[in-house]
Amino acid sequence: MSGRNKAMYTLWAIIVASGISFNVAQATASAPAKPKIVSNTVGQLLQRGYEQMRKGNYELAVRTLAAAVTADPDSISARRYLAFALMRHGSLHDAMYQLLIIQRMAKASPFDNYTLGEAYSKLGKLTEAEACYKEALKANPNYDPARASLIKTLSSTGKYDEAFTECLTGYKAAKTEMLSRYYRILYQHVQEQKLSLRRMQDPTTVPPATTTVTTTGTATPTTTQSRTVGDTR
Repeated sequence: MSGRNKAMYTLWAIIVASGISFNVAQATASAPAKPKIVSNTVGQLLQRGYEQMRKGNYELAVRTLAAAVTADPDSISARRYLAFALMRHGSLHDAMYQLLIIQRMAKASPFDNYTLGEAYSKLGKLTEAEACYKEALKANPNYDPARASLIKTLSSTGKYDEAFTECLTGYKAAKTEMLSRYYRILYQHVQEQKLSLRRMQDPTTVPPATTTVTTTGTATPTTTQSRTVGDTR
């Protein structure tokens, strides 16, 4: 399993095990927060769309949530749900269209910026994606999904020092051991990408001894070829 796939798999395990799925403030591979059950048509459609997304049936969820937007074009919640379902279904431009409408209707939430960042990332527009993730973190510094995606984006664009810093920030703020473990995996993944690029640029160069970074951010010389975050806490 590749480093990136391992990291994504581990994050999904963290979400399931820690019970943070389907929470706007923290979930990264889930739907927005569960809607309040209301009696009107739009509320019922939102509830149905939420359940469909929870089961991973995004194609059906798109149809259900599109009906909710048609029934109430002024519903920010309906458009937010629809944007997420569209993004997960792969309809990236349609998802971005809904998110941009939301931004004209009200101030974008961290979840909106995160979702927009994911759409940009899937389109290969990493500069725009980075800006969206940073905007989400500006509003909510503890938004782990945005930080995780930001780390991957920074690493993909060669901004390794920034990526390492975000890994340490997330690690120090992690409220569960599983999240701490995830940030350690991300840190190792960034280090692997950095070393891989160095070998590609100069295959004859052996990477020098690096450092082990502790939770206090203190660097200690080692003879290993990689860095890890917080081997001990």
